[in-house]
Amino acid sequence: MPQPGMPGNLRGDDWIGREITDLKRAIRELAAANPFGTMGISPRKGGIVVEGYQTVNGPMTITGSLDLPPGSVSNDALASPVETATASAGITNYAIDTTATVRASVTLTVPAGFTRAIIISNAVAMGTNSGTTADYLYCSATVQSVNGGELYTSAPAGIGASLASPFQPTLTGLTGGDTVTVGVATRAGAGTWAAAPANQASIAATAIYLK
Repeated sequence: MPQPGMPGNLRGDDWIGREITDLKRAIRELAAANPFGTMGISPRKGGIVVEGYQTVNGPMTITGSLDLPPGSVSNDALASPVETATASAGITNYAIDTTATVRASVTLTVPAGFTRAIIISNAVAMGTNSGTTADYLYCSATVQSVNGGELYTSAPAGIGASLASPFQPTLTGLTGGDTVTVGVATRAGAGTWAAAPANQASIAATAIYLK
């Protein structure tokens, strides 16, 4: 009991038990609380989730895989961005003479800021030997007037022939707005093959532009 002249026990005789209970509750609440919630950071099993805009001032090392949604990084943000372009053209029903001549071509324009291009070209030729003796059909792809090398196939008199000729050069020193011309060149070996619907030539080109 309180002594005369002394204040009574205002906390009650069970105050220690209540203090312990309150302390346990506070610990549970702190453990469940997310002190980084206002920053968009929330814990997940095995890691965290960060939502909203984030700024990292300084180097950052990622030792695991990085999974980004498509389109999340712009080309300008890349150290080595890539752009591509494709084009194709062709000709039919023409006479195939013995001079290697570009029969069809396409023009590709270099995008601004790019200085290199990998050109993937595939030239295809078909023709009918209208002569009286066996002959050869030659075909090549050309890039900026540079011939990628002729390939050939034989054609008996009155018989058709076909072949394809690839060429994949890398161009450097380019400037945005420059044009790259890609074509298909053909010729016959011994004599001119008369124009015919079966005489066809086509070029398909893909440009991979690099900075």
